[in-house]
Amino acid sequence: MAYMVTYSENMCTDFMQSLCPSARLVLKCRLLGCRLALRRVYAGAEFSIEPGTKEDSVPAVVWEIDGADEKDLMIYYPENLFEKVKCRLITERMQLDVFLFAVRGRETALPDEEYIEKIAEAYGEHGFDFWFVEQAIDNAADSLKGGGRNGTLHTGTA
Repeated sequence: MAYMVTYSENMCTDFMQSLCPSARLVLKCRLLGCRLALRRVYAGAEFSIEPGTKEDSVPAVVWEIDGADEKDLMIYYPENLFEKVKCRLITERMQLDVFLFAVRGRETALPDEEYIEKIAEAYGEHGFDFWFVEQAIDNAADSLKGGGRNGTLHTGTA
C-alpha cells in the first residue's frame, strides 16, 4: 500500500476511483508551509504545490492505493511534466510516508473555466474553502502582469 496526497481535481472521489480503483480516503488535511500555484501543462494550466511561508497552507486529501495503481499513475503523471515528491506527513494522530505529484518547473498560466469547475467540485466534496483556489488564481494573474514570485504586483501598478 502507498499513500497519495492530492490537492486538485483528483481530490474528487469519482475522479480518483477512475484513476486508481483501489483508492480509499484516509485523511482530509491542510499542508502547512505550502501554497498552490498554477503552472502551464500543454495548452492549459494545472495546480501544483510549492513551498510557501509558514502562514501558507493547501487543502489536501490523502488516499491509500495499492502498488499496481501507484505504478499506473506514471502514465497519468509523465516524468517529463510531473515530479513525484516523497515526504512524511505528520499529524496529531499519525505519521505517514506519502507521495504527491507536482508540476515540474513550468511557467505560470491561468486555468480555463472547465478546470475551475472540477476544482470547485473537489473542494465542495470535502468542505474546503474555495478561497485557496481564488488566491492561487489571483497570484497567477498578478504574476503574468509582471508580479514577483509571491504573486504581488510591482510597486505602482494597479
